[in-house]
Amino acid sequence: MAEWTERGEKLESGEPARSSSRGRRGRAARLIPSITSESGAESGATRRLRADPAAAAVSTRSAAPAARRAAARSIRPIDALVALSNLSARALLISWFGMILGFGVVFWVACAIQSDGLTAAGRHVDPDGSGFLAALYFSFVTATSVGYGDVVPIGFARVLAIAEAAAGLLLFGCLISKLISSRQEQLIEEIHRTTFEERLGRVRTNLHLVLSEIQATAGMCAEGGADSERIHTRVESTVMVFSGELRTIHDLLYRPQQLPDEAVLETILASLAAAMRELSDLLECMPRGRPQSSTMDANLEAISRLASEICGECVPRTYAPALQRWMDRIQALARSIPAGA
Repeated sequence: MAEWTERGEKLESGEPARSSSRGRRGRAARLIPSITSESGAESGATRRLRADPAAAAVSTRSAAPAARRAAARSIRPIDALVALSNLSARALLISWFGMILGFGVVFWVACAIQSDGLTAAGRHVDPDGSGFLAALYFSFVTATSVGYGDVVPIGFARVLAIAEAAAGLLLFGCLISKLISSRQEQLIEEIHRTTFEERLGRVRTNLHLVLSEIQATAGMCAEGGADSERIHTRVESTVMVFSGELRTIHDLLYRPQQLPDEAVLETILASLAAAMRELSDLLECMPRGRPQSSTMDANLEAISRLASEICGECVPRTYAPALQRWMDRIQALARSIPAGA
């Protein structure tokens, strides 16, 4: 600094910066009390509302219309389209014809004004009986977007014609969509019914095959000269299939997507009871001394558990007394199935 001064260079004073900093500190000091006073006012208002519930209720009621207006503004056109699509086909058809009649009346009333209304063959349509038929005819061809051009709107009726054409296309499109979706639902229901019947048919067929296999294996076991390895293999395969079919029947009783006919269900339960009885006899007849596989134990445990949950009072739905007797018999036979070995 001394050398700079000796050379005669100019020095700038630091006082303005200090004054500027003091000014900023002064402004900050002035702002702090104002902020504190505002926050104190807010806290005081809050305390007054807490102390006066009636004032709080009035404030809430005054805020309610604003909230309703905000909710009304939040309604989007897509919501109106969704609500329109939820109407039935009959309601849509009635709305479409009602729209045509309403616009026809509006066009007919507009014919009383010379600068608005409709013209036909270059002449203004009069608001009389023939004029009403002409207005109704024009409304219908406008809603269907045919527009022959023999009746022409003039004046403000042109805006009404545009609005009716747009509304007519929208309503008619929703009606056609509803009719198509109704037909699709019928086809889907038919497919589901056919699939369900095929599923029941497969269950009955598989139960018959399981029963036949158990009886054949029991015959081999009763002869005494059959290979124990072969018997265990056949029993393990049969028990695996049987466990899968029993799980299907359990789901049919506890989570029915569609209720089967009682005669069909009685046939399935009778076949299931017969297969469980034969399986219990087969397990008693099987050769001893060979440990069962873990798969065999797991399938036997599943059969015992699922069959024990089938009874007349266990299932969620109330069935006929004959079906309940079959269910109780299946539950009793489940006790004779070992839950693994």
